[in-house]
Amino acid sequence: MTLETLVVAVGPNDDARTDELTEAILDLAVPSDARVVLLHAFTEAAYESGLEEAGFDDERPSPTELAARLEGVDSLAAALTEASVPFEIRGAIGAEGETILAETDAVDGDVLYLSGRRRSPTGKAVFGSTSHRIMMNSSCPVLFVREGVYDADGADA
Repeated sequence: MTLETLVVAVGPNDDARTDELTEAILDLAVPSDARVVLLHAFTEAAYESGLEEAGFDDERPSPTELAARLEGVDSLAAALTEASVPFEIRGAIGAEGETILAETDAVDGDVLYLSGRRRSPTGKAVFGSTSHRIMMNSSCPVLFVREGVYDADGADA
């Protein structure tokens, strides 16, 4: 399988996981010369809240323009630029899981990156797991990057 497009679903809390995500992305993107799509899926409420937080009153930027302002997206974009990895930023509005899957298909993603934190089985049962639904329904392989996988030296924890 040739890797041409790596899609990274950047969540609202991924600014805490950019080191882990960057390492995992570069592990595949650099040797394969793949391009990276940094994707943020907004719910309608999150998009409206983001507009308010960013200070947009009359002007309504596209979801992609708003996604580019997110700290996690910005940090990953800086790391990819430093490593000379081609990338684009995409934002979309919709239910998170379905939107991530649809956007991954739209760009012909070869691998989809998700990230998150470790949760208890009870937490998963009570709150559900968007990541699990995405993994079970993705048309391409999914690489899940868990927070805390690498220590400060980059060695497996």
